[in-house]
Amino acid sequence: MWTRMGIWCLLVAFFVWVFSSVSSFMQADNFWVGLTLAHLLGKSANAVVTAIPFAAAENIVHFLVVELPLYGVILGVATVFLAVGLYMKVRS
Repeated sequence: MWTRMGIWCLLVAFFVWVFSSVSSFMQADNFWVGLTLAHLLGKSANAVVTAIPFAAAENIVHFLVVELPLYGVILGVATVFLAVGLYMKVRS
Protein backbone atom coordinates (compact mmCIF):
# COMPACT_ATOMS: atom_id res chain seq x y z
CA MET A 1 0.00 0.00 0.00
CA TRP A 2 2.80 2.45 0.88
CA THR A 3 4.61 1.66 -2.35
CA ARG A 4 1.44 2.24 -4.36
CA MET A 5 0.93 5.61 -2.67
CA GLY A 6 4.56 6.50 -3.47
CA ILE A 7 4.07 5.64 -7.13
CA TRP A 8 0.89 7.72 -7.29
CA CYS A 9 2.71 10.64 -5.68
CA LEU A 10 5.49 10.31 -8.26
CA LEU A 11 2.91 10.48 -11.05
CA VAL A 12 1.25 13.53 -9.50
CA ALA A 13 4.63 15.25 -9.08
CA PHE A 14 5.47 14.53 -12.71
CA PHE A 15 2.21 16.01 -14.01
CA VAL A 16 2.43 19.08 -11.77
CA TRP A 17 6.00 19.59 -12.98
CA VAL A 18 4.92 19.25 -16.63
CA PHE A 19 2.02 21.69 -16.25
CA SER A 20 4.11 24.27 -14.38
CA SER A 21 6.98 23.93 -16.88
CA VAL A 22 4.70 24.38 -19.88
CA SER A 23 2.98 27.36 -18.24
CA SER A 24 6.26 29.06 -17.40
CA PHE A 25 7.66 28.29 -20.88
CA MET A 26 4.61 29.89 -22.48
CA GLN A 27 4.92 32.81 -20.03
CA ALA A 28 1.30 32.36 -19.07
CA ASP A 29 0.02 33.90 -15.88
CA ASN A 30 -2.11 31.09 -14.51
CA PHE A 31 -2.46 28.83 -11.47
CA TRP A 32 0.46 26.53 -12.30
CA VAL A 33 3.15 29.22 -12.54
CA GLY A 34 5.01 29.38 -9.24
CA LEU A 35 2.73 26.90 -7.51
CA THR A 36 3.88 26.33 -3.92
CA LEU A 37 2.26 25.17 -0.71
CA ALA A 38 1.85 28.82 0.26
CA HIS A 39 -0.44 29.36 -2.73
CA LEU A 40 -2.58 26.42 -1.66
CA LEU A 41 -2.61 27.32 2.04
CA GLY A 42 -3.40 30.97 1.42
CA LYS A 43 -3.23 33.29 4.41
CA SER A 44 -2.60 30.46 6.86
CA ALA A 45 0.85 29.77 5.34
CA ASN A 46 2.46 32.35 7.63
CA ALA A 47 0.86 30.67 10.66
CA VAL A 48 2.31 27.33 9.58
CA VAL A 49 5.80 28.80 9.29
CA THR A 50 5.72 30.69 12.59
CA ALA A 51 4.27 27.72 14.54
CA ILE A 52 7.82 26.36 14.98
CA PRO A 53 9.63 28.15 17.83
CA PHE A 54 13.21 27.30 16.70
CA ALA A 55 14.81 29.62 14.16
CA ALA A 56 16.65 26.87 12.26
CA ALA A 57 13.53 24.74 11.92
CA GLU A 58 11.51 27.84 11.00
CA ASN A 59 13.91 28.52 8.11
CA ILE A 60 13.52 24.95 6.85
CA VAL A 61 9.72 25.09 7.08
CA HIS A 62 9.73 28.50 5.35
CA PHE A 63 11.72 27.00 2.48
CA LEU A 64 9.38 23.99 2.23
CA VAL A 65 6.17 26.02 2.35
CA VAL A 66 7.03 29.26 0.56
CA GLU A 67 9.96 28.69 -1.79
CA LEU A 68 9.96 25.02 -2.86
CA PRO A 69 7.70 24.31 -5.85
CA LEU A 70 4.78 21.98 -5.18
CA TYR A 71 6.20 19.21 -7.35
CA GLY A 72 9.30 19.18 -5.13
CA VAL A 73 7.19 18.74 -2.02
CA ILE A 74 5.18 15.94 -3.63
CA LEU A 75 8.38 14.31 -4.84
CA GLY A 76 9.72 14.33 -1.27
CA VAL A 77 6.50 12.79 0.04
CA ALA A 78 6.71 10.13 -2.68
CA THR A 79 10.28 9.32 -1.67
CA VAL A 80 9.22 8.89 1.95
CA PHE A 81 6.30 6.66 0.95
CA LEU A 82 8.52 4.52 -1.27
CA ALA A 83 11.16 4.16 1.44
CA VAL A 84 8.53 3.15 4.01
CA GLY A 85 7.02 0.71 1.51
CA LEU A 86 10.38 -0.90 0.82
CA TYR A 87 11.18 -1.13 4.51
CA MET A 88 7.79 -2.68 5.28
CA LYS A 89 8.32 -5.33 2.59
CA VAL A 90 11.77 -6.16 3.93
CA ARG A 91 10.47 -6.43 7.51
CA SER A 92 7.50 -8.64 6.53
